[in-house]
Amino acid sequence: MDCRLMLLDMLVLVSLSLFLCPTVGAANITVEMGQTATLPCTGVTNDFREWQRLGDDGTETQLITLYKSGSTTDLQEKSGLDTFNLRGRFTATADDAFTATITNTRESDDGRYQCDSTSGSVVHMLLTYYMNSVSLSTPPTGSVTESIGGRFIVTCTADSKPAASFTWTKQGDSNFTATGARLEISNLNMNDSGTYMCTAFHAYASGTATVQLTVTEGTNGSNSAQTGGGLGTGGIVGIVIAFLALAAIGVVGFVLWKRKKGSGREKDDGVESGDDAVTYHSPGHPGAPENLSRPPPNEPEVMYAELDLKNAPAGSRRPYVATPDDSPTEYAQIRPDKPPRSSVPHTLAPDDKTEYASISKPKPSRRLDLQAV
Repeated sequence: MDCRLMLLDMLVLVSLSLFLCPTVGAANITVEMGQTATLPCTGVTNDFREWQRLGDDGTETQLITLYKSGSTTDLQEKSGLDTFNLRGRFTATADDAFTATITNTRESDDGRYQCDSTSGSVVHMLLTYYMNSVSLSTPPTGSVTESIGGRFIVTCTADSKPAASFTWTKQGDSNFTATGARLEISNLNMNDSGTYMCTAFHAYASGTATVQLTVTEGTNGSNSAQTGGGLGTGGIVGIVIAFLALAAIGVVGFVLWKRKKGSGREKDDGVESGDDAVTYHSPGHPGAPENLSRPPPNEPEVMYAELDLKNAPAGSRRPYVATPDDSPTEYAQIRPDKPPRSSVPHTLAPDDKTEYASISKPKPSRRLDLQAV
């Protein structure tokens, strides 16, 4: 019966030690990325202790365990080192201090680490930081020239963790201060010339960059850091000049093309070119009347002319060729000494000299075809 009571007391004590283990201490540890972080296990004493990585949900992942029994010490690395890419970089001393170190720290090392035992625990929050570079939106020379009345705009950027804040100062002018990544000075005057410094900073590091501003009396600035409202005067003038040059080249090319086209007269069999489009057709040609036949061998061949006074484009020397869709042709007798008043053909004696003309009815395009025999 006494043995049962002793066993019950022991179980109660173990349970109390498990659920009432106090957190001895907690600390935030910051380290520049790439450097070594040290995690002490101060105030935690027991024969069995271990380093753990705590998840965001509170899960505990073993990294290294230490068991001591008299003079025997057993230090073991656990699979959690691989889970968090810590193998070879996370180590702990096999002594009473049980201090852990992380070498060549990375951004992925950020998180909570716990040294735990049945007698208590200590938790550290590790944060890596860096301030790699600070740069300005200025020419590589770091020098900017602007004109009086102009505007100076420059932007400061920083490659940092955590995100940086920015302040501006002017060398030799303690009254000048500004905040924010973007510095803008409008309506410049000669007193604005000088060296401006951007300071990027966060809680753990800072960095600087400078730019030299020169204000001149000229109308145009050079090496501008950044144009605030668009192109500068020089840029606009350059664009206008380029546009005018392209337009001039286009006009010259068009004129040369027109001259070349106008100078090349196209000639076909029996075609003569004049101010209007004129085509001469021999009998049997598609543009001649259907009832026309070739004259006997002893008589001169009669040529029909088709004159298009309307459709020939201005300056064009290409002939117009009648098509089957053209308006039907009416013939009229024309005598040089006494033109007839009727459009009905008049039969003359063989020895009479008669000239005939055919006039087509105008179509909607208002084309007038004239055929003469």
